[in-house]
Amino acid sequence: MPYFILSEPKEGRDYIAIPEGLIKLEGVTEIFWYGCPACFAYEEILQKISEERPNAQINKIPLFTEPTAKTYYAIEALKLGNDAHKRVFEDWQLKRRQFKTENDIREFASRHGFNEESLVKAFNSFGVQIKARNAINLPRRLINAGVDFSGTPTVVVDGKYLVTRQRDNLKEIEIILYLLDKKLENIRLAPN
Repeated sequence: MPYFILSEPKEGRDYIAIPEGLIKLEGVTEIFWYGCPACFAYEEILQKISEERPNAQINKIPLFTEPTAKTYYAIEALKLGNDAHKRVFEDWQLKRRQFKTENDIREFASRHGFNEESLVKAFNSFGVQIKARNAINLPRRLINAGVDFSGTPTVVVDGKYLVTRQRDNLKEIEIILYLLDKKLENIRLAPN
């Protein structure tokens, strides 16, 4: 189902240009936290973006606590997929199980049939620790760069535009699609 923009999104109202290099990811990047109910519900918006722009890359950056960020990156390192992330969200949001310790990760793996030792090893790996620390420092970097970062979920498009939260999910989807298309239009207009 295509979305139609009733009024063209406006910089400063619907999105904010952010300094280059703060987020070096193409496509749509959701800054999220597993403990955020709005982030749990935001999965539906990301699904609609994927349906409308199947070639758009969808990225995620976990925030706020090192254990939750490490949980995300451990799942990514083992390529356990979106189903594993969904299970973390469901455990946290629906069953009130938090991910604070290595034992929490071990219990999660056991409950959901993942290899406990592999997940704990990834959780404690140097690479996962570095990614987690970089992720949880992102809000400070955004604020220090003068970007009004107000929490999760936050969406950044092509590392250039921070989408301001909208009360209406349809409007937010329209803004994200507009910004994705804006990049495509700039590519088409660029001299060879």
